Formats: sequence, structure tokens, C-alpha cells
Amino acid sequence: MVFALLAKLLLKQPALVQAIVLGLCTGLFVAALAQANDRDPAISTTVRLVLICGAVAGALFYAGFVVQRRRGRSADPSAANWLYALYAVVWVFGIVAALYALFGEGGFKVAALAIVPIVLLAPTALNGIRLVRSRASS
Repeated sequence: MVFALLAKLLLKQPALVQAIVLGLCTGLFVAALAQANDRDPAISTTVRLVLICGAVAGALFYAGFVVQRRRGRSADPSAANWLYALYAVVWVFGIVAALYALFGEGGFKVAALAIVPIVLLAPTALNGIRLVRSRASS
């Protein structure tokens, strides 16, 4: 029950807030993956990776909301299956990036970039996987 409430907390936010959160999480995952074999990653490189990749991912995510509204679909973004699927894909990508960094030369120092976003997106991704599976089976 608490897990579902945490998932709804993010999904009930405005589209721009969701795009910023998902973009920054994606940027952190990309930075962890890109620097997985670097023992001492430079802070400036990490910040650039997070901001550039996060801005691109967030903009694409927000563009998806805009297209959804223009096509006359529900104004409530939490009703879309693609939204749940995207959260799940980004979350799984984050787990893969963290494991790759953890077992690479970067070790825990680089894998730590992905820990907080994985925890932040976990309730939404797991709830989304559950809802998409239940919608597909009905």
C-alpha cells in the first residue's frame, strides 16, 4: 500500500516536474554507465553528462505529454501505459548501469550516482509494471 502511494506521489505531479525528475535520473544513470571504468571521474564531466543527458531525456518525455494532449487523449498523464513503461525502462536501465559501474573499475564511488534515482523511481516503476501487466491481461 505504501509503495503504491509513493508511486502516485510522483505520477500526480505536473508533467514538467515529472519530466525534470525523470530527466535527471536518466542523466545520473548515463553518467554512471559512461564512467563505470573510470576510477576517478572528474566532477565537471559528470555534471555535464547529467545535465545534457537529463535535459534531452526530460525534453523528450515532456514532448510526449504535449503530443498526448494534442491528440485529445486524457489530460491525466498517469492514465497512459507508455508513461508506466517508460518509468520501468529507465529504472531497469539504472539498475544495469549501477551494476556495471559497481563491477567495473569505478566501483562503489561511481555506482553511488545511480543509487538515489533507483530508489526514487522504484515505486513508480514497479507499480507501473504491475498496472501494465494487469491492463494487458484484462
